[in-house]
Amino acid sequence: MHRAQFLAAGAATAVVRPIAAFAQQSPEPDQRWKGHVHGAGGVVVLPEHRAIEWSMDALDAKPFRLSQYRRAVVVLNVFATWSDKCRAQQPVLNEFALAHPDDTAVFGITYHEDDREVRAYRKELAVPYPIAMERRHDSLLAIFENQNVVVPTTIVLRPGGTLSCAWTGERDRDWFERERDYALASSP
Repeated sequence: MHRAQFLAAGAATAVVRPIAAFAQQSPEPDQRWKGHVHGAGGVVVLPEHRAIEWSMDALDAKPFRLSQYRRAVVVLNVFATWSDKCRAQQPVLNEFALAHPDDTAVFGITYHEDDREVRAYRKELAVPYPIAMERRHDSLLAIFENQNVVVPTTIVLRPGGTLSCAWTGERDRDWFERERDYALASSP
């Protein structure tokens, strides 16, 4: 069975709003984050202030559920094997994932790509974390504000499964570290 689902945990129907609305309502956990801009400026839509549940097939592994990672920061990186920007960012993600094995779970997500191409990408770029495969449904497409999958896009979830932020484009190691720290500091 090949499927992906984004659901608000405990809710049959989720109300979705742009992340920007979420960011404006989120209190800053302490002064370290004063002026720290959060949100996605309309990049994606996801449930506000509720844990996100999602299950998806994984490349050469058991399907995963986000709820299995409620004690960690979860970094979801939507990528494409053909994207030069994704390829340029991959070493940064690899280093970041390897630096935080105890409190951060990193996952790659591809959209309608062939398993052989993704395996070759994983091997060539030594990707150390699982890769989820969006093969047949458009659940991933549905979370993007304009119904277009943009690569790379990074979605960060706090421990507990609530949304911390989402951004498109290449990010450097400092960005990943800062967003991880923010997600840890702002989790309940």
